[in-house]
Amino acid sequence: MTTPADACDWSIVLFSRGEALRLARCLAAIQQATEAQDVRVTVLLRGGDAAEAARAVRAGGALPGLRLYALAQGDRANAWNQYVHALSPRAAMHAFIEDHALIGREALRSLAAALAADPVAEAATALPSQGRQAAALRARLRRGGRLHGTLHALRGRFVEASAAGGFRLPVGLERIHPLLVRRLGDRITVAEEASWRAMPHGLQEAWHRRLRAARARMEEAALAGRDSLPEFALPMLRDWQARQAATGGFFDWLARRRLALEAIPTPEALRPRPVPV
Repeated sequence: MTTPADACDWSIVLFSRGEALRLARCLAAIQQATEAQDVRVTVLLRGGDAAEAARAVRAGGALPGLRLYALAQGDRANAWNQYVHALSPRAAMHAFIEDHALIGREALRSLAAALAADPVAEAATALPSQGRQAAALRARLRRGGRLHGTLHALRGRFVEASAAGGFRLPVGLERIHPLLVRRLGDRITVAEEASWRAMPHGLQEAWHRRLRAARARMEEAALAGRDSLPEFALPMLRDWQARQAATGGFFDWLARRRLALEAIPTPEALRPRPVPV
């Protein structure tokens, strides 16, 4: 879905749940951070109303080469796979952003500078600037071998090699950066000036965050010790669950209940659908 004309210095990938106000604010921050840069922006809609998201994109003003795609199968792993294998332009840097983040004006430049300063590095991680655990998390990230899922960048050659080599994440996974870290090894650098502010969230978002955390615990436990990755996460997760005692709190129980309702997606559900903007 990309052509040679799509080539750029920076490719910005925004994972969005489609909330219009949040999407518009996130895009406005990206616009400020990409002034005078050769960029392409790809929004991957992992849920929500596509028409509402398109209106939010149009209301936010022009961004260079902005493209909006809707994914029926909206987990992060499928979004990553579709971007790398079908949507990614040739670029020196691919920056991945979650739509709850208002990135700083210098965040993307800092990521690019960190990669330029370390020719061996294939990824650069940003550092959180707020939150109760921010200081401890910054310290862990600085020790190396970690990526922050909210904001990080991959070098162009790493994305190209992943596509050429057929590397894919297991469809159905939400917590994907530990698998990227496994592939990257020690080729991760830290962008000290790259950070973001989290947008305020209400009770509904707090509920979903706790549910996502429970799902992440399940995924990490199921993946532990595996040398190879399955095409789909669901059989692996169910096999792991069948061998576990039903422990944990309410959100762990709810994550298990939701897992029981999941199904292997169809090929059509995996593919990105262009949304006119």
